Amino acid sequence: MPDTTPPDPAAGIGPRDPARLTQAHRAGLSGMLGTTVEWYDFFVFTTASSLVFPQLFFPSTTPGGGILASFATFWVGFLGRPLGAVLFGHLGDRHGRKRSLITSLTLMGTTTTAIGLLPTYHTAGLAAPALLCALRLLQGIAVGGEWGGAVLLAGEHAPRGHRTLFTAYIQQGTPVASLLSTAVFLPFSRLADDQFLSWGWRVPFLLAAAFTATGLLIRLRVAESPQYRRLTATPQGTAGAPLAEAWRHHRRALALCAGACAIPIAGTYLAGTFVLSWATVHLGFPRHTVLTVILCSAAGRCLLQPLTAFAAHRYGPARVCALGLALYLVAIPFNLYCLHTASIWWITAGIAALEAASAITYTVIAALLHDAFPTRIRYTAISLAQQLASLVFGGTAPATTQTLTTLTDNRLWPIALYQTALTLLSAASLYALTRHREPRESATACGAPAVHRAGGTTSATEAPTT
Repeated sequence: MPDTTPPDPAAGIGPRDPARLTQAHRAGLSGMLGTTVEWYDFFVFTTASSLVFPQLFFPSTTPGGGILASFATFWVGFLGRPLGAVLFGHLGDRHGRKRSLITSLTLMGTTTTAIGLLPTYHTAGLAAPALLCALRLLQGIAVGGEWGGAVLLAGEHAPRGHRTLFTAYIQQGTPVASLLSTAVFLPFSRLADDQFLSWGWRVPFLLAAAFTATGLLIRLRVAESPQYRRLTATPQGTAGAPLAEAWRHHRRALALCAGACAIPIAGTYLAGTFVLSWATVHLGFPRHTVLTVILCSAAGRCLLQPLTAFAAHRYGPARVCALGLALYLVAIPFNLYCLHTASIWWITAGIAALEAASAITYTVIAALLHDAFPTRIRYTAISLAQQLASLVFGGTAPATTQTLTTLTDNRLWPIALYQTALTLLSAASLYALTRHREPRESATACGAPAVHRAGGTTSATEAPTT
């Protein structure tokens, strides 16, 4: 069915209100650009974990062990993401979405730039990988507070009935960041190995300083969410302890949202990290060749996601998300076949199939999570759900796939089974989530009469939607 985002007195904005609509578009665009900067920083580390970190920070291990150690460091960032969700979620629910987003972006830019200045193992010994892990943890904390806040700032500014379109702005930041990070790495990957390993890999990290400054200038121009401003003016006000309230009253929704995010999140890292490592290490393709393939896939994703957003606006985000999951199940064996061919053209087709299916689900998942929780704890709740999924499913994906191939003598079929299990988990969670009804704001929170339904009290003007 069409996107039926309910009328919301906290937003109070209709699709034909030009001034408010302009502000809504500004919030969506600035959220996308700010998210692009944060995810650029995160993806630069992702690419480097496949290409250079095994040699520079874990050289004493075997080649396979070095890759596994590098992917484990990659996962450290995901340990920080739930912490960031709680920390910045509390700040965003208690003191405003905008303030939290500015702080998270500043932290991300600082830590990413610092990674570009790190000494290597040959220079500093064990201190080098220790510092890398510490900075990666801070990266995870920063990005843990970014996504939820950006989604809320766009979604809570959105006109009635258009929330799916405006939250899709934020989802567009991920492929743009992937495109940007790969494009920045690509020319330096053509350097001779000694040049690339000595200084070429550092440049993408150091560029984070300029990108962060740009993102901050844009973000500072956006007004606070109208829903949040209205909430702070009510007698009930903001939640005193958003995490405790979310855990006490919305545990089931948190679990379902995390499960629904399994393959939309893990799929991105499986295509961008494991396939990159497999193609360069096991199949012997040059770095720049495989990066070019990923660059083209990211460009295709940038084009597909807006089309998906319009389809979700027309037919409903839950239906479009289910379609993406079904296509992912088809793409898994196709990608397996493509990797077995050891042909760069077939590998390109396999990556494109996985990226397309992942993009469809990823585009609309933000709208589904946004509508699962009330305004007063929404920043904490959707951030925690998404970042728990990132920790459990996304951050472990590269290391899990590397472990499976190592234990099975470089066979790929266990990877296909692993992806299938994640896809089925997302499908089951989505099915339950779209039929689950959380209690919404009461009359004191929304300024509207409450309607009593089975399972909770729902505002007459903020009924849950699917």
